[in-house]
Amino acid sequence: MSPLSRTGIALATVALLLLGVPVAHAESAPDGAPSLEQQNAAHDHVMGATLDAEEPGDPSLGPQVATEARTAASATGTHVLGMDVSGWQESVDWNTAWSNGARFAYIKTTESNDYASSHFAGQWSGATGVGMVRGAYHFANPFESTGAVQANWFVDHGGRWSPDGRTLPPLLDIEYDPYTGSDHTNSCYGLSQAVTVAWIREFSNTVLARTGVLPAIYTTTNWWKLCTGNSSSFGANPLFIARWPENISDGAGTLPAGWSDYSIWQYASAGTFPGDQDLFNGDYSQLHLFASNGQTPTGGPSLDANYISALYQDYLDRFPSAADINFWEGFLATGSPRSSIAASFVDSDEYRLKRIDAAYKDILGRQAEESGRQNWLRAMQAGVITTDDIETSFYASDEYYQRHGGTDTSFAKALYNTLLERDGGASEYAFWAGLTRQQGRAWVTAQFWDSTETISKRVAAMYNRYLGRQPDPSGLTTWVALDLQLGDSGVRAGLTSSGEYFGRAQAR
Repeated sequence: MSPLSRTGIALATVALLLLGVPVAHAESAPDGAPSLEQQNAAHDHVMGATLDAEEPGDPSLGPQVATEARTAASATGTHVLGMDVSGWQESVDWNTAWSNGARFAYIKTTESNDYASSHFAGQWSGATGVGMVRGAYHFANPFESTGAVQANWFVDHGGRWSPDGRTLPPLLDIEYDPYTGSDHTNSCYGLSQAVTVAWIREFSNTVLARTGVLPAIYTTTNWWKLCTGNSSSFGANPLFIARWPENISDGAGTLPAGWSDYSIWQYASAGTFPGDQDLFNGDYSQLHLFASNGQTPTGGPSLDANYISALYQDYLDRFPSAADINFWEGFLATGSPRSSIAASFVDSDEYRLKRIDAAYKDILGRQAEESGRQNWLRAMQAGVITTDDIETSFYASDEYYQRHGGTDTSFAKALYNTLLERDGGASEYAFWAGLTRQQGRAWVTAQFWDSTETISKRVAAMYNRYLGRQPDPSGLTTWVALDLQLGDSGVRAGLTSSGEYFGRAQAR
């Protein structure tokens, strides 16, 4: 752990406290931020729109603390000041904001699944023009549509990212339901904690799949505890914590589960800059690094390292060494896609031997002899068989045939029980026994192995192993069709190079 991650919250407090003035938030910002009622009517909410109502402080305390915060941050050099704005700040003077010390800005682009800010393009251009590091944010409304729908709406309307050192990770603003008085739900949009966590995960995975980076999450600790049950599943997503203390010495407070530190702290709703007042937890060079890789400079494993570690665990049943991680990180850093990395694991001799050992145990019911292991491995290396042929080869073998009765009928019954996991009828057994005599065991085994029923079971098992869930109907249909073309290895490589798998790897 780096000194920054050990002392990040304390340093932020020092950076803002040097002059010892209490912080506050105002009921409406001096630049004309609207009331919650106005925002509800427009279906357009600023970041932190619900905090005054749900987590109120003392509105009599003035925003002048932002001036002292700017002075203090400049004096320590350990934090960077910034702001977040929306279309309610129609005319942002970006030059003045820069002169006053703002070096980054989050700009609202979308809300729910039907609002896109008409001011976003101009504000983005303005922030870019003065040299600010900038990012886009989405105000979530989980009551209206799924996480995937809103993530796609967000990315399609400005929520993209590139590792250029000046584009912050896309940001999800998830806070109290602003419509509790009219939609008859509650602060959690009428959703259970489990459904809320699943919604956030779907949003995060969709953004990751489309942009290549995990989105940051803006929230408050109280809302997170109330609506997610204090889920610890999102520690890989950068945290944008919202807390407007009455005295800045209180700091950012207790963080939600899963995060040991924050990336950005929104400490006031009004002050020196237009919109909300924010603080990045690092120096200026680290801010640019954050915009280059989407990772807070905490000194922990990189996202790619977590992904590589997951591949080692899932394919090879072991953890990688530091040299292993460095080796594969080098390929990813130079542009190799995750699909090629996953395919390398699928085609590795170490993984092939594991498939061979599993086939001996699961199909023949015994441990492999070393000579047999090596013979099968050499056949794979020479291209005589593929990795996926090992199971069908064992099912069609004399040893399997004799182990299950030694007759064509008993062989057919065994395939039903083993591959379809159900019994067949006497007429079905007789049918396949006849085909076994005509076409041979290898041909009959292939018909069972390549049936939609059998492939569906294997795909579902891979979903459970690699993604931790059952497949949705459309996903199952897609992957079954791909399995017929690419085999199990192609499906494994596809699932373990997906954005969803990459995201899950960060929470291990």
